This record gives sequence, structure tokens and C-alpha cells, in this order.
Amino acid sequence: MSMSSKRNSAVTGNPDGENRAVVIPTESKGRGKRYTTAQKSEVLAYVKEVNADMGRGGAAAASRKFGISQITIGQWILKNSAPVQKTNSDNSGPKPSNTGFAAKLRRLADIHDLISEKKAELVSLEKEYARLKKAL
Repeated sequence: MSMSSKRNSAVTGNPDGENRAVVIPTESKGRGKRYTTAQKSEVLAYVKEVNADMGRGGAAAASRKFGISQITIGQWILKNSAPVQKTNSDNSGPKPSNTGFAAKLRRLADIHDLISEKKAELVSLEKEYARLKKAL
């Protein structure tokens, strides 16, 4: 197997060295494969076509056909899809915000603010107490 056929098999994933994949990555500087927007849109169009026909499995089929990781294709899909707004149905209210790490941090900050307010109130009351005691 010659060096160029090894490169072709590495790019296309085909051990015979036949260039059956349509998408060929552009030259890179050792940072992984880079794909042009035309190549990405061709893959995404194929994904949509397969999903329309079969309902699902477009990313897996495109991965097999073009020799691109499903993770990469999934990232392209996420970047190119419009954000979907979730609607709350009548029986599902807003989720409680007291779960997770961020919620705990918010609660800690709220408690810290309350403590600071109470300390300021205590200082004010101590000053008033001292003034009234002095007036006796």
C-alpha cells in the first residue's frame, strides 16, 4: 500500500484506498480535520433527507457515508438549528430553581445578603441603645 493510499484510507475510512467519501477535509495545521461550509451543508442536507424518510438515524447514516464522526455531525446540527422555545403545558408549572449547583450558589448569596442586612440593623440598634442609655 503506497503512502498516498494510506492517506486516502485514513481520510475516507476505506481500507481499499478508494475515495468513496464525498466530503474531504481541508488542510489543517495539526488541529484536527476542518470542513468547508459547503461540505457541512451537504452533510446536513443528507441528514435531513434521511431523517425525513426514516424519522431518525440521519446522523448515523451520514457518519457512515461521509466518514465523519457522529459527534461532529451532531455539533453541526446544534449550531445550525434554530433555538426551539419550550412551551409550558397547563399541568407542568415552572421547575423549582432550588436544584443544582447554581441554585445552591444563589441561595448562599441570598443568605449572605440577609446576614449583611441584619448586621447593619444590629449596629444601628446598638447605637440607638447606647444613645438612650447615655441619656438616662
